[in-house]
Amino acid sequence: MNHEVGRSPLPEKLDQETWVSLLKEATLSIGGAMAWHWFSYHFSMLPPHPLGRSIVDACADCEKKLPGLGFQFIKDIAAICGKEKHEPHYDQILQKLAELLVLRKLLTLDWPAGTTFQHEPAVSAAGKRPELRIVTPDRGFLFEVKTPSLLEHIRARRTNSFQVAGRALPMAQVAKLKGDGGLTLPRDNPVKDFLLDADKKFAQFKAVQTDTSVLVIVWDDFIYEPITVLKHEQCGLLTANSYLKDSTGAAIQFAHVDAVVVVRHLTYLYRAAGDQPLRERAHALDFGDEYALPNVFIPISDAGLVPDRIRQGLRAVSWDDPMLQRAADYRPKDIVIWA
Repeated sequence: MNHEVGRSPLPEKLDQETWVSLLKEATLSIGGAMAWHWFSYHFSMLPPHPLGRSIVDACADCEKKLPGLGFQFIKDIAAICGKEKHEPHYDQILQKLAELLVLRKLLTLDWPAGTTFQHEPAVSAAGKRPELRIVTPDRGFLFEVKTPSLLEHIRARRTNSFQVAGRALPMAQVAKLKGDGGLTLPRDNPVKDFLLDADKKFAQFKAVQTDTSVLVIVWDDFIYEPITVLKHEQCGLLTANSYLKDSTGAAIQFAHVDAVVVVRHLTYLYRAAGDQPLRERAHALDFGDEYALPNVFIPISDAGLVPDRIRQGLRAVSWDDPMLQRAADYRPKDIVIWA
């Protein structure tokens, strides 16, 4: 699936027709599906409920930039069905929405003429496929989007008195906290797996071309969790003291990932899925404006490889920015005590 900026495959007069076609597809395949679907309510009437409208709008934007992609998103969301109130399906749908959120934002940035887009590109027929490749006249960029399953973790956070966000504390102290009032453990293994998987995907491209590679992780409002997992000085995966080590005791390196961007947005998707007010966003897939709480940019190699167009477009501020570090949510933590 490819497209070049400056060669519009979708004339403006067809924009509305495409939107209507996407809505029809979603209404029939999700709202009118015979199998049970978490989102059938959101597409059960015309006009659709707010979340349904937001999904169709985002798919239309993707379809305009990369023909076929918007319909593919509808197809993918519709396919996650068949088991009533099956929570793994709910997680998968939200992960697909997070991918839609990020890809729509990337595709609609102000790219120079001659820029090309590829969805799920591969170096070879059997090669691994990151979500998106963008090639400008100057450089290529690879993006992989990952989102954890957080439902059980959120329940633990709400229930337990203590939380350890990383692996910095001695096990004896962790065990004591668990006995004193319930303990929420780090959600670090998914982040580790995201890095390992992205590194493998990007490696195949790096072997044949000098693309810049970015892993985008979509999280909820508790953004200190992935920041701690990645950058805590005693255990962070992107530090010399990483808890993930090779057979010699050295920290595992992610040599083919140039940067990580952490996007704090899952909370809005949870609210929208429950038909709740969003407050800080106009709709579920609204990426936020300059006044919204920022996302986080964490370079692994040369930070200059990721240009301002991408960092500003994703509203990503360097994780160690002095102003950002004034906010507790953006600092690595040993322990969190919930009163």
